[in-house]
Amino acid sequence: MLQIHTTRRLDQVELELRAAAGRHGGSVLAVSHVGQLVGSGRTMDATDAITFTLCFSDLYEPLLRSEIRFAAFLPSRIAVSARGEGVILEAISPREYCRLLHRPEIEPLAASLEETLRTVMEEAAHRPAHPVEAESEHLPTEDLINMRAALPQRIDCRGTKIEEMAGTGVHDSAGG
Repeated sequence: MLQIHTTRRLDQVELELRAAAGRHGGSVLAVSHVGQLVGSGRTMDATDAITFTLCFSDLYEPLLRSEIRFAAFLPSRIAVSARGEGVILEAISPREYCRLLHRPEIEPLAASLEETLRTVMEEAAHRPAHPVEAESEHLPTEDLINMRAALPQRIDCRGTKIEEMAGTGVHDSAGG
């Protein structure tokens, strides 16, 4: 296991993890609050963890070309949970995937993914915050939007928006 301990708050770790993944050619695909699966919407406690699903497609490609069974382990996940006065970030070592698949000759390919994961976790845990962010509690939240439940525009096969056809048939009335 890759384990990194930090004294940052969970919300700070999330922002830093997104930024660190972006700096290393990756992105956060999903964020899941695991405790909500076992509880009934409680606040975060000792049984809760937040998992981040990260994608590093440039690093995944050589692994999948050499052994398609790596698809069972990808994309990578990092679990973040509160422990005592701090927070711990944990991920399964990609080199361990090679051992599970009985393919030790692929470990050099997995080593680059492991090093990137370790670097992203270290940066999220220990990189100094931007001076503006360090002074303010009001941080930008543009990266925290999840578009999964967003409704797309409803357009028929001719390109007409359904919203424009409702009511008077014109876009908006004059003056508002």
